[in-house]
Amino acid sequence: MLPGDEELLNCNETELLFMARKVGAGVLRRGLPKEVLLSLVVRDIEPTDEHFAKTQHTRAALTAFVQEHIGVVRSQLPGCNGLCSVYPCSEGRHALCYIPNQ
Repeated sequence: MLPGDEELLNCNETELLFMARKVGAGVLRRGLPKEVLLSLVVRDIEPTDEHFAKTQHTRAALTAFVQEHIGVVRSQLPGCNGLCSVYPCSEGRHALCYIPNQ
């Protein structure tokens, strides 16, 4: 960690998962050790398959569907950019969107 990164130690799991997504680590699974999350946030390590949430594949499939049908689904997804693999919706929100569109 770099000087100034000490504030990250006070962050909870949800905050660290969100920060990891913002720095490009992708949608990570819950339950990772805090040390691993911190390393992913500060980019000391690159994420591997064991770090990703199981929704990584369904998010990619939903992105393809949304992009293909953007004219129809745009009004149903206010604020959504259709990029499910990077959009910061929760796992629950993703499931509610994916299930009827799978």
